[in-house]
Parts: sequence; C-alpha cells; structure tokens
Amino acid sequence: MINNFTGIVNKRNISKANTAAGRKFHTRKKITYSYVKKNINNALVLAFKYTLIICISYMILYPLLRMISVTFTHPYDYGSLGSIWIPASPTIDNLKIALIIMDYSKSVLYTTVSTLGITLLQIFNAALAGYSFARLRFRGSGILFALVIFTIIVPPASVMLPQYVYFRNFDILGIFKLITGEKLNLLGNPASMMILAAMGQGVGGGLFIYIFRQFFKGLPKELEESAYVDGASFPRIFFRIVMPLSKPAILTVGVLSFVWNWNDTYFPQLFNPSSSYLRVRLEMLRAPSGGTSNVQLAIGNAISRIPPDVTRLSSASYDAQILTVCSLLVILPLIVFFIIAQKHFIEGVERSGIVG
Repeated sequence: MINNFTGIVNKRNISKANTAAGRKFHTRKKITYSYVKKNINNALVLAFKYTLIICISYMILYPLLRMISVTFTHPYDYGSLGSIWIPASPTIDNLKIALIIMDYSKSVLYTTVSTLGITLLQIFNAALAGYSFARLRFRGSGILFALVIFTIIVPPASVMLPQYVYFRNFDILGIFKLITGEKLNLLGNPASMMILAAMGQGVGGGLFIYIFRQFFKGLPKELEESAYVDGASFPRIFFRIVMPLSKPAILTVGVLSFVWNWNDTYFPQLFNPSSSYLRVRLEMLRAPSGGTSNVQLAIGNAISRIPPDVTRLSSASYDAQILTVCSLLVILPLIVFFIIAQKHFIEGVERSGIVG
C-alpha cells in the first residue's frame, strides 16, 4: 500500500514537472514568435520609409541632375544614348553661351537686389500687421483678418486689372496730379513692386501676415505689459522687445519671400517687364516666335561677345539644350541660398506659426 501511494505521488510530481516544462516551452515559443514578428514589422516599416525617401529624393533630384548633365554635354552628343547621364565629351561651351545671352552677371545682381528689397519690405509689413492682429482689439479686426486670409485663396489674376489701372494712374489723394498736372505711370518702374510689397499685396503677403500673427499669439504678454508699465510706447515695444524675439518667424518668412519672389514671373511681367530679371529673361527665351527661335535671335544679337571657338548649332534640340542650361543658371543662386539657410529655416518653421 505504501508502494502504491509512493507511485501515485511520483506520477503526480512527474505530471507537474511535465506541465511546468510545457508551460515554459510554450511561453518561450510565444516570446520568440512575438520577437520575430516585431522584428519583421520593424523591418517592413523601415523598408517602406527608405523606399519612400528614395522615391521622393529621385523625383526631386532627377531634374537637377539631368540639367547638370545637359549643361556639360557637347551639342553634337545631345540626345545620344552614350551621354544621357555622363557626357561622352564634356564641354563648357553651352555654359558660356547661356551666360552671355542672359547677361548673367548684370541680371543676377539686379534680381538679387530687387528680391532682397521686396523681401525686407514684406517682412516689415507682415510683422507689423501680424502683431496688430495678435495684440490689438478694435472694431472690425476679425473682418479685416478674414479679408487677409481671403487674399491667400484668391488667385492674383483675378485682381490683375484693378492693380494694373492703379499703377498706370498712380496718385495719393490727388497730390501728384496737383503738383505735376497728371498722375504718375509706375508701369515699368521698380517702385511699383516695392509699393506692392509695402502694402502687403506682393507674393504670399496674406500668408506671411498669418505666420506672424500665429507666432505673436504664442508670445507671453507679460513682457509687453511690463514694458507698458515702465512707460514704453507701442513702437518701442515692437522694435525693442517683440522683433528680437521673432527671429524664427522672420527667418521663415524671409526664406519663403525670397524664394517665391525670385521665381515669380507674374508681377515682374505685369508691372516691371524689365529684361534684367533672370526669370523674365528666361521666359523671353522660351516665348514662341513665328520664325527664328528666340534663342537663336539672342545668340545672333550677342555674336560679337561669343568666342569663335565656342560650338553653337542652329537646331531645335540645341535651343532646348541652351534653355535647360539657362534654367539651371536661374535656380543656381536659390540652391546656394537654401543650402546656407536650410538649418535656420527648418528651426524657424518648427517654432513659427506654420505649425501652430
């Protein structure tokens, strides 16, 4: 009987041991399966992210890399399979032609100075308007801000005629007509675009006001209230306290304004169709013509400045190649500018009203 009891106890112990081992085995198997599944999911997510980044980078970099390749491709090799990416016979003749027909040194200086002036005016105007909307409370402020937002939605072409007529017959309260006997014609004058920027009607004016308003709403009011108690005036508070704290918004608006005004062709062609603008010169070369292409006409006009050893052709493919080189020259200053300002621009976007 004692032996039977001992046997039963041993069987129970063995059963318990087997059960514990089985549980441990299943638990270990479950943990291993969960670990493998988690690693597979992480690998798939990582692969998707890298694939997406590579695809987006390819779409962004392909046109730029293609333009660089075309720039240094010999005209006789343009379009051949052996010179799609790496030129078989590299040359800078195309670059010389493009620099000459675009009068690049003069045009890039004029465009830079004009764009920088417009950018500074837009920053000042947008900051002042944005601060007023963020801090001042007056009757109709909500309606005025709604109109500012409305300017972001309305396409510029819808107000083209009123703006054209206004600058064609420019006057301030009849003062110019009283003094000179007639109104001023500011069409073809750089002052017209400066006035647009100063009035918040330039490229992206409404958006810039919104960015500054959102940024100023996030600033603590205690600093300004303390300055008011100390007897500081509104202009002093704005320039001595608010503006130094607004560097993120200033950088964001400054970069966006400079890039957009550099690439803009609508306002320059409407109010100041000067051939000194890089974008306007490029559009003039692209414009269709009934006979000889504008590229060939530009080369013919500048033939005395083109070295005799420079290769040049008279064909549609050659015109397309020169236009590609000119396009690269137009965006080259922007690439350099953005490389320099990239870090500050990203920080400004993170801390300004774009994300708020």
